[in-house]
Amino acid sequence: MNWRDHLQARLLEIQPDSVCALDAAAHELAREVLHDTPLHIADNSSPAQPCALALGVDVLNGLDAQQARHLISRVRLYVAPRLLLAALPSCALDDAAFRALGFTLSTTGPAEGPRIYHYDIETYKTVPDWLNSRFWAHPERWEP
Repeated sequence: MNWRDHLQARLLEIQPDSVCALDAAAHELAREVLHDTPLHIADNSSPAQPCALALGVDVLNGLDAQQARHLISRVRLYVAPRLLLAALPSCALDDAAFRALGFTLSTTGPAEGPRIYHYDIETYKTVPDWLNSRFWAHPERWEP
């Protein structure tokens, strides 16, 4: 399965209510795969409308690491709680940088093909076991 087929499968699996395409290639892919889903295009001139998923295919091409991190942060904060990004091997961000931003590697293709990264605020951080009421203090049980 090549990276494009994997991206299409992920879109069909997620079935978002709305998609924000971050570039022209992402817009074309989303239009092909998700026929009845509202599709919005993000541009730099105006803030994008909030969506369920942001999709980027070529959006990171040509950006340095700082610009890429800024774009990802802005999209996560203002556009969508979920992101699917394709990153070419020439991308300024490596696997460790994507992990530091909360992404998981969805697939790797051939060495010359892009890697697919996924971010979802719902699964970004699992709740640790100690963070529940079982381990909290119970003042009513204290005896003076």
